[in-house]
Amino acid sequence: MTELQRQELERRAVANEYTRTDAAVSWIGWHIGELVAVGLPLLLAVTVTWWLLGLSVLAGGVWVLHEARTRREQQQVRQQGALPPAPADQDATDDETAGQATEDAREGKRDKGVSA
Repeated sequence: MTELQRQELERRAVANEYTRTDAAVSWIGWHIGELVAVGLPLLLAVTVTWWLLGLSVLAGGVWVLHEARTRREQQQVRQQGALPPAPADQDATDDETAGQATEDAREGKRDKGVSA
């Protein structure tokens, strides 16, 4: 690696600039376990015995379910992050109380725990 290439890599790292290659390598790194769990039985099904194909399909199905669940959870967190946080000392148990707490939080009010 030349000095110019090293400087360019450092500049990109400091500026948080990522290329498509960086994103692809990162994705593969995070998903290497799933890729092996699907790919190895698939390779063995093609070369050794066909019944290992079921294991590959099962591993792929589990991976898809896990990714769908993770994506759904991330979307919920992002949606909740747009709202102000609920006060820590308030425990809303029904929808009406929760709706009022959200409205109060938007208006900047906080329940001090004192009843009227």
